[in-house]
Amino acid sequence: MTPGSIAILTLGLTGGAFGNLAAALAKGFRAAGIRKLYLLHISRDRGRPPGLDPSVAVVPLGSGRSLWTPIALSRTLRRLAPDVLISMPTFVNLAAVMGRLLAARCPTRLIVSEHATMSYKVFTEHRAEMKFRALPSLVRLLYPRADALVAVSPEVLEDLLATSRVRLDPSRTRVIPNPMDAERIGRLAEEPADHPWLKAKRTPVILSVGRLARQKNYSLLLRAFARIARKTDARLLVAGEGRERGRLQLLAGDLGIRDRVDFPGYTVNPYTMMARSDVFALASEEESFGLVLGEAMCCGVPVVATDALGGGPRHILDNGRFGVLVPRNDERVLAGSLLRLITSAEARVGLAAAGRLRCRDFSPKKIAEQWISLIETISAVH
Repeated sequence: MTPGSIAILTLGLTGGAFGNLAAALAKGFRAAGIRKLYLLHISRDRGRPPGLDPSVAVVPLGSGRSLWTPIALSRTLRRLAPDVLISMPTFVNLAAVMGRLLAARCPTRLIVSEHATMSYKVFTEHRAEMKFRALPSLVRLLYPRADALVAVSPEVLEDLLATSRVRLDPSRTRVIPNPMDAERIGRLAEEPADHPWLKAKRTPVILSVGRLARQKNYSLLLRAFARIARKTDARLLVAGEGRERGRLQLLAGDLGIRDRVDFPGYTVNPYTMMARSDVFALASEEESFGLVLGEAMCCGVPVVATDALGGGPRHILDNGRFGVLVPRNDERVLAGSLLRLITSAEARVGLAAAGRLRCRDFSPKKIAEQWISLIETISAVH
């Protein structure tokens, strides 16, 4: 049975990847004919994502990342009684399971959505943090109480099941990629870029966007760019914020490229930079999906990405059909691939066209239809 109402629960709706995801998914559900849509978030922000359909209700729980979230959610579920609740990412999923349990007789079906390679998060990126050490046990305890589990790639699903040792019937699991709202991205990309390297373009510009975190492996990108800088007058922009900023700036200085690299910080609209750059680079160690990679493709910029743990870039690029896929942690190959693109207009045009074509496979409506198929399956079982 097709659901009449769907609620999506995430961290926040403005200024983050999950807010963009929730908004794109809501757009897809609306295009697929869902009548009532709610965007729930745990932040205290009362803003709406730009361009969100006014008929989509935004409901801030206002709980922040606290133990009050399950209680606030249970009250909201009893009040709204949506047919389905979709939650993301992992820590929100745990709160969603508890909130649905507290809502007692509420008939809402719950689907938890996994967006990260759990083994990497727990044992590599956050191995010193106690809350991440407890994550596999919490997932093993709580995820079976959800009606279904969705992962953004087969690798993410396999890793989650192995790391947490959670037991779920295969009929309750599904791989569904993230949506890419090419229409919204294209509209925002038309706004003027304010970075001087892009406003008055004199040299090729390579762009990367994301958290300045170990996962994104910007040190690899800087070392690769140092090789390129010996042969061209190209520039590198790394847009984003994070705890790695200071270390990366020092590394750029040590490599002798400090005047050729800029860290402009976080930007609400990175698409203006994407649309005016010559190449987009993603050098991640782990990337369960790589939404920013798809967004760059929607902006018409050719992309180079590492074959990261989690399998995201491999699936988005279809093993290199729609962009350049290079081995993880190989600065020589990464540098060579970037150099070939910034020195060949013909290669850039061909890959840019392929990238735009690939974005159609991730349109909000197509992705929403995959979700609705899963919802109909679990509704039939119940």
